[in-house]
Amino acid sequence: MNLSDINPIVTSKKMNSIMSTRFGYTIDYNRLNYGKALHLSNTLSENINKIRRSYGAHTAETNSKYMELLMVREGLNKWLVENRKLMEGEMGKSEAILAAKDMVDSIQDMLEKVSKMQVEQMPALIDTIRDQIGNEQADAFKNSVGQLLAGMLDSMTQAREQADGAARQLAGEQMAPTGMAMGGEMGADEMGGMAAGEIPGGESPEGMDSFAATDAAAGGTEPVGREKR
Repeated sequence: MNLSDINPIVTSKKMNSIMSTRFGYTIDYNRLNYGKALHLSNTLSENINKIRRSYGAHTAETNSKYMELLMVREGLNKWLVENRKLMEGEMGKSEAILAAKDMVDSIQDMLEKVSKMQVEQMPALIDTIRDQIGNEQADAFKNSVGQLLAGMLDSMTQAREQADGAARQLAGEQMAPTGMAMGGEMGADEMGGMAAGEIPGGESPEGMDSFAATDAAAGGTEPVGREKR
């Protein structure tokens, strides 16, 4: 069967049904991450193209393992089209996290300015007051403003730490493990034959048992996850 024979309006759910019947497993879309799915689809495409260039499209299409890779990619692509809003939502969350971190940076800038006033500007100003006005006034200004700056530094340091912690927590929530794409990483040996160094399913035609980079096509060091029937 050629992929072109599949109805173009077929959904990822339908693709899973086909994969379940033909290969004995399905993709766990409930735990799929948009970015990971896109990466895996691109990786599959790159390696499928390498196979085509090395062995020719006609020869490759006679191999069930190669066709299985095409089916996995097709299922991923169907899901990606169906979940564009998920990508938009993730982008919105990322923007919110960046805005929170920008707020932390702004507090840090203010903290550095106050620190500069305390360390660099204050001593020079005290010397000027002492020379131009008098020692008593210089000491009074030093005690008054010095305590003020010290209090500001303490308060702003605490504020910066709290804001930084809140921003990090927010980023942690955004980036917390929610399950690998396709159901918690489909290991090379879990793909029903998609082991490193081979394409899933069946015997390869002569000369096709060493397809280049087929382990990467199966997800490489970040293998694809699956659900068994």
